[in-house]
Amino acid sequence: MWQRWGLSVGDRRFSQGITVHSRSSVEIALNRQCTTFSAWAGVDDLSLFTDRSVRFSVYADGQRLWQSGVLGHDDPPAAVQVSVAGRSSLRLVVERAGPGNLPTLASWADAVIGCR
Repeated sequence: MWQRWGLSVGDRRFSQGITVHSRSSVEIALNRQCTTFSAWAGVDDLSLFTDRSVRFSVYADGQRLWQSGVLGHDDPPAAVQVSVAGRSSLRLVVERAGPGNLPTLASWADAVIGCR
């Protein structure tokens, strides 16, 4: 996981986010009452010459709450907005979604966990 400021996905600039490899799982313990998770998910523009597509998923307490369609380098980011009320953990997953040999960087841009 690479925490970043000033990243770009689908030629759209974002102020912050996290970037991961195209096969990753990041688990976050929600150690207080949180209500929402929001982000923009997509292939990072640093992956200029990638030939691989990915799929993003959000899980809370082991249950999938959201999944993107298949996203490639030229695709705009997908909006993520899920409720995590009453949950104790959040897991952000990126999986390869097609053939390809080049490495792919995937980003969760402007990611925010809304807590009280």
